[in-house]
Amino acid sequence: MKKEQKIYFLLTGEQWLGVALLVMLVLGTLIAVKHLQPKQEVEVSWLNDSTRTDFADYQAKQDSIRKAQWKKKYSHDTITIHMQPFDPNTADSTTLVHLGFKPWQAKNMLKYRAKGGRYRKAEDLKRLYGMTDSMFQVLKPYICIARVEVDSMRKDTVREDSLPKWPVKKDTVLNLRTADTTELKMIRGIGSYRAHQIVRYREELGGFTSVEQVMEAKGMGQLDADSVMKYFWIDSVVVEQMNVNLVGVKRLSRHPYLRFEQAKAIYELRRKKIHLDSIQQLQEIDGLSRETLGKIAPYLNFDRK
Repeated sequence: MKKEQKIYFLLTGEQWLGVALLVMLVLGTLIAVKHLQPKQEVEVSWLNDSTRTDFADYQAKQDSIRKAQWKKKYSHDTITIHMQPFDPNTADSTTLVHLGFKPWQAKNMLKYRAKGGRYRKAEDLKRLYGMTDSMFQVLKPYICIARVEVDSMRKDTVREDSLPKWPVKKDTVLNLRTADTTELKMIRGIGSYRAHQIVRYREELGGFTSVEQVMEAKGMGQLDADSVMKYFWIDSVVVEQMNVNLVGVKRLSRHPYLRFEQAKAIYELRRKKIHLDSIQQLQEIDGLSRETLGKIAPYLNFDRK
């Protein structure tokens, strides 16, 4: 007689509890997915004319509020466009931005002019990066480019922007320590490019100590030194100095009078001596001539740390 076979479930009570929790989790997920489905947009086709008008007014009011909040949050980016006649060869960045140019476009224009570039006719502005045809058509009536008379016999050899844009005052002598680009361009032979190079070289040096240094600026070597220097003077020597015992090789090598190898040699000498006390100690460095030491001396100090 065969024993009656019995079927037993081989799950423990804890396992049954786990199955129940899993079923509840699946059901909860299905319910959540159903409720989280995006709602269909409400059709407004059934609205009557009065309701549509009210709805449009409400939308316009909300748009006005959002715009006001945007302007309040980004007020520093909001610039009032003001159209006025301008010369692209002389207009400053503020004027350009208020005419509708992007700040980066204005910056590119100033860089182009600083390198000696010049806009000779209105259509030249089309080459400016970001200048669209529609923008140019709006600006064109306001572009006024001053003419610069150039001797027909010298057109091939003389840059127009190197000629003075107003009469030279022969009795004018500029303070080379403080003269800006506008004043520098009053001197015969110094145009926009050379004026910017003089100011840039003055900043790289840390200030001029003598009038002769103006001839070291880029582009000045083509002019007669005596005819240029007579228009300058320096009221006092005020320069930015580097502390030899604190600055590194990179800072030293940025000075126009020092090469990288010389700056590195100064740094190594400082490490060897622990502290440098005078310019005479730099005479130990090979490759530093007395002439160079004499020129760099005003720009160095040897204060203790």
